[in-house]
Amino acid sequence: MNDAEINLAIAKIEYPDADVSMFSEDGSAVTIPNIGWGVTDYCNDWSDIGPIIEREKIKLFSSEGVDWKATLVKPCSELGYRVWTQEAETPTKAAALCYLKMKGQ
Repeated sequence: MNDAEINLAIAKIEYPDADVSMFSEDGSAVTIPNIGWGVTDYCNDWSDIGPIIEREKIKLFSSEGVDWKATLVKPCSELGYRVWTQEAETPTKAAALCYLKMKGQ
């Protein structure tokens, strides 16, 4: 997924009743006009993805040979715990992709 697709998918999850069909001029971020927000860029802006990282308790790691890895662990009645991981070149993008993976996107 490119940044615009990631941003649109998250915006649709976070604001299911909002009109999230508009993109910024460069196509990398989503504008959510009917709730009074400007450009939303979950892949690159900590102020957009940060609240999701905190709410979902996404863990971010960087290690040799891997740019950034995001991990999300949730309780699951059948398995005890369910774990999602995702790697990307930046911590914000890794967290965004991990969140989408958890949401089944």
